[in-house]
Amino acid sequence: MTNPAYKAYRAGRVAQKIVRGVTVTVGRGVDVSAPITATVGFSGSMSFETDGSTLYTKNRDYIIDKADYVINGSVVDPKAYDIITEVINGEVKTFQVAESQGNGVAESADANATVWRIHTKEI
Repeated sequence: MTNPAYKAYRAGRVAQKIVRGVTVTVGRGVDVSAPITATVGFSGSMSFETDGSTLYTKNRDYIIDKADYVINGSVVDPKAYDIITEVINGEVKTFQVAESQGNGVAESADANATVWRIHTKEI
């Protein structure tokens, strides 16, 4: 699609990756991707405990262009148990792709289905 609104969205996505992008790698089994530029989002869930307290769990989501999600030379869809690694404050952090509140492991983050919002949990 090449309408003006979509062109503006893509330009904004490019700017977002330049300004707020992080470098990650994606792994599935022994296969690991080349470095990918992603942006970070957050999601969470709330549960109510029997003692009356509320527990909020914050999850890290990675927003990655679908064309960049390449493992072993092929563009693939995210799967549960894929591993995403990122260096945060000089420390390598590992996140596992996991389902979030019944939304699956990933969902399209834009109207034209060109970007994944991938739900993860730190391991």
